[in-house]
Amino acid sequence: MWQAAVMSRLLHLLLLVMLCLVWAPPASAWGNSGHRLTGLIAESLLTPSARKQVQQLLGDEGLDVAATYMDTQRGALAQRWPESGRWHYDNVPVCQSKPHCADGQCATQQIEHFRSLLGNQSTSRAERALYLRILMHLLGDIHQPLHMADNADRGGNTLYVRLYTGGERYRLHDVFDSVLLKQLQGNLRLKDYATQLRQRYQPRFQLWRTGTSDAWAAQTHALAKNRVYTTLPGFACNISSSETITLTEGYVQDAKIWLPEQLVKAGVRIAQVLNDTLK
Repeated sequence: MWQAAVMSRLLHLLLLVMLCLVWAPPASAWGNSGHRLTGLIAESLLTPSARKQVQQLLGDEGLDVAATYMDTQRGALAQRWPESGRWHYDNVPVCQSKPHCADGQCATQQIEHFRSLLGNQSTSRAERALYLRILMHLLGDIHQPLHMADNADRGGNTLYVRLYTGGERYRLHDVFDSVLLKQLQGNLRLKDYATQLRQRYQPRFQLWRTGTSDAWAAQTHALAKNRVYTTLPGFACNISSSETITLTEGYVQDAKIWLPEQLVKAGVRIAQVLNDTLK
């Protein structure tokens, strides 16, 4: 009897594991390090007024930690807002223009909503702190190209690639979430890498501050179309290859040029939105 009970329990555990694998959520934009990087850059660019209010809302919690909240607390957010998992992306088709967010449950539509909530100073501190974390994360997400575009592959989540012949196999989404960022960061501490990037791109900050969140998302979509998707070997509209694609050296090197720019843009623009909202 005990053997049957043990076998039944093992089968139950195996089924749970299989369900977790099947229903595993898609990769998070930028991964943990990418979102933390945007927070570090944003924190260094806050005005004194915004910095004071951020500290009042978050206490000792830095913006690098706050920026990861929507990923680390997905379950809690889903209990309050069941559709919050869809707020991380827009996934506009790269080859056609069609409505993609009719019900408002996407990143671009939620940004202004949470910006307005954050700006309402009659709301409780705890609620405004939550809105701040969400707003930061959404602004980061709209700068990850594979959260703003799709080619019948769930934003690169079902398309597999290698960076070079014989290399490790990755989802295309993961390449731009974390794989290339890890290579670019190398042995530097994340804080030191953020400082390096801030110094490198500082002359372009004023240009990057201009525009709206919708315009920034549109820029990211164009980047995804022109530099991520249509330059893939064997690319075809609305067809996701079932084969593993080996990226060209030129493709990878080009990505390593614009990818850090996207992360810094996100940090600069997060700071700009917070400075404007928390005057």
